[in-house]
Amino acid sequence: MKQQGFIKGSAILLAMVIITKALGLIYKVPLANILGGTGMGYFSAAFSVFTPLFSIAAAGIPSAMSRLAAENAALGRYANLRKQKRTAHICFGLLSLAVCGAMIAGAAAASYWGSSLSGTLPLICIAPSVVFCSIMNVERGYYEGLGNMTPTAVSEITESLFKMLLGLGLAIGVEKYAADCLRSSGVVFGIACKNAAQAHEAALPYIAAAAVLGSTLASGIAAAGLLTASKLKGDGVSEKMLRSDPVTDSFGRHAKGLIRLSFKIALAAVIMTLTGMVDMLTIPRCISAAYKADPAGFKDLTAMGVKPEKLGDFMYGCYEGMAMLIMGLVPTLTAMLGKSALSLLCDAAAKGNKPAFTLALERMLKVSAVIAVPSGLGICVLSRQILEVQFSSRPAEVAAATAALSILGLAAVFFAAALPCFTVIQTLGRGRRLVAIIAVSGAVKLALNLLLIRMPHIGLSGAAWSELVSSALTCILTLREVTSMCSGRISIMSIFVKPLYCGLLCAVSARLCNDLMGRMTPMGNTMTTACAICSGGIMYFISLYLLCETPKNLINCAFCEKK
Repeated sequence: MKQQGFIKGSAILLAMVIITKALGLIYKVPLANILGGTGMGYFSAAFSVFTPLFSIAAAGIPSAMSRLAAENAALGRYANLRKQKRTAHICFGLLSLAVCGAMIAGAAAASYWGSSLSGTLPLICIAPSVVFCSIMNVERGYYEGLGNMTPTAVSEITESLFKMLLGLGLAIGVEKYAADCLRSSGVVFGIACKNAAQAHEAALPYIAAAAVLGSTLASGIAAAGLLTASKLKGDGVSEKMLRSDPVTDSFGRHAKGLIRLSFKIALAAVIMTLTGMVDMLTIPRCISAAYKADPAGFKDLTAMGVKPEKLGDFMYGCYEGMAMLIMGLVPTLTAMLGKSALSLLCDAAAKGNKPAFTLALERMLKVSAVIAVPSGLGICVLSRQILEVQFSSRPAEVAAATAALSILGLAAVFFAAALPCFTVIQTLGRGRRLVAIIAVSGAVKLALNLLLIRMPHIGLSGAAWSELVSSALTCILTLREVTSMCSGRISIMSIFVKPLYCGLLCAVSARLCNDLMGRMTPMGNTMTTACAICSGGIMYFISLYLLCETPKNLINCAFCEKK
């Protein structure tokens, strides 16, 4: 059974992330233009409630499966490996069904007791995703533990493709249905409407729910495809390998090990997602309080047509559905490095090979820095231009999110550097420390949100500043934790100082190019922004070359110890 090396696994996962994020932008950018700030608030709120419940049922599965699968494969216990996978499907399948049922029942009860459909309908539509994602996570974690990243990549791309097609298609379909109802009867989803603006506002909860339903259907299709491919292609374990060690642990032992390990990982994921709910719970209320304290501070937005009573939901939708959407692209890229390095780290840990463990960890951190620094700094200096390219039909939303995105670009650097380390810490048995790190960072974020967002002259930027402080704290504590696992000392300064210097040159070049082209040529914003990004990228790679940190050197570093 042949494993993919670090660089090949990383390349597969990074290519997957680029494709899925491109599909995600093709999906979410038009969706945000359809829904606007308020509608994106409904859409994002459903995921904010769903994510902690999903984390309980399924978030810990990939890392737990990956670690246990890698350990069994390293020790040659292939029959035990197969039994572990069957046990995982049974245990997590039952757990995810229970969570799905609880979500539907809770949403139905909330609707019965008077909660609006804008909150409950999308939640009902997304509930079955727990089951589908549980199935996929067992399969993905299993193959990642065997050093095969292809099933994860293919299933992620499949899911993203169908999210785009079904989610956007259903949302557009509901929007057209609302327009037809306005023309035929003037009543849209039971609400009498006089014009297209009122009809669109009445349809927003249903458009958001349709988009969520498309995501659920996409997860189901991807899960079915992953199971089918696994059945047809197999996992690379031959009959001879199975007969070499036929002894297997009991079902109870497997279940206990999986649940114990996944629970530790899921606990960290739950706390992390709860910090995401901090924004949902604080931004609308704090923005409303800031408006009451000083309405003049929001006069630009109200002049653009944002209703004062909808200002909180509008600002939350702009922050979560636009600014955080762009900021989140960077950590998603580096998160895949943790997955690709995990099989090597687990193999080295199982065999007690500390030098190999240190080398694999250093590779992961170095590539993370090379990706994270220029990406985050580029977002920071071109925040308005990026938003205008993506959301050109929503000037009010762009105005609301620009300052926040500029700050979030810096936060992306810290969080992207920390995120691949999460997988390492969780999987190698230090989940409690990660829980403590995330809890402390979340508490800091909550306190700063409540303090800063209420200030009218800060407003939505307060959420971004709290995210920056929280991400920086998380990064420092996480890097300290992972470096303590190594036998040899890893110099964080030597890993990050060159990418930081080159990233600053990249950001300055991109900004100068954007400003000069904007003054000297009649190009549109899209072309100017694209040229600025290319200019920054060229400067970045030239700087890396001059500092002897070319992509070739990074690849050679990754191949310096062949498996």
